[in-house]
Amino acid sequence: MALLKIYRSARQYGLARSIKKVLNKLPGYVGKLYLWRVRRCRCCDRITIFLTNSSADEFRVCLFCSANLRYELLAIDIKNRFGQKLREKDVLELDPHSPLKNILSGARSYKRSFYETGRTAGSSRADGAMCEDITTLTFKNETFDLIVSSDVLEHVPVLEKAFSETARVLRPGGCHLFTVPPRAKTKKRAEMIDGKIQHIESPEYHLDPLSAKGILAFWDVGPDLPRLFSSAELRIAVSLGPCGRDGRVVWIAERNASDSVERDGGEPQSPTNSVPPSGG
Repeated sequence: MALLKIYRSARQYGLARSIKKVLNKLPGYVGKLYLWRVRRCRCCDRITIFLTNSSADEFRVCLFCSANLRYELLAIDIKNRFGQKLREKDVLELDPHSPLKNILSGARSYKRSFYETGRTAGSSRADGAMCEDITTLTFKNETFDLIVSSDVLEHVPVLEKAFSETARVLRPGGCHLFTVPPRAKTKKRAEMIDGKIQHIESPEYHLDPLSAKGILAFWDVGPDLPRLFSSAELRIAVSLGPCGRDGRVVWIAERNASDSVERDGGEPQSPTNSVPPSGG
């Protein structure tokens, strides 16, 4: 229902289809009118209405920029951590339609990425967003000071490769700020074996703007994440939170400030710790 989402939908699918979609969803939002809130959005910084069709924090969004709680938490952390120094930083965001764009575009350089099977890695769309796989990024070693992602890493089959690539492309002292749906314990939900998905837990799909059927969650991520995936190069910790009914947090994966990546050809290197398939 956010204006930005309606605008993007109209451009992609046409005005008539978008209006029909809005009318179909409108009764759900009207029914939850008592949960709407009026306040300043921490992403777009405007006085706005936060609309919702659910009691979950995930579905209460800014009327203008579509930010929800996790994006607002990221916005708060980015502003507090960098302030005016952001304009001296090089930033990668793993989201082509993020409400954080207004903040991050003030960086020295700001690249946006998406992932889509079948597209050439490193290729760009008409809007400038690049196709990138977080486990095999096309960027050189020590390219970025900041990486930002919101509910991406739980969909990565080999999570240790994602953190290895984070360490590779970050400069010493740089960080990856990210959110994932909070769970009680970190464990694999599924894995890829010989190119096929093997489910360990009941399949769980999350909403995905690039796929009507949604996107499969390969991981649950819990408070034990730092113990399981921190390495000599990358320290993982909670940066902000927990907040809201769901206990949302912003995680930070911070590159060792005294470390320097020296790898032949920029090949990924796995962290020293990993999670067994059973999550035990």
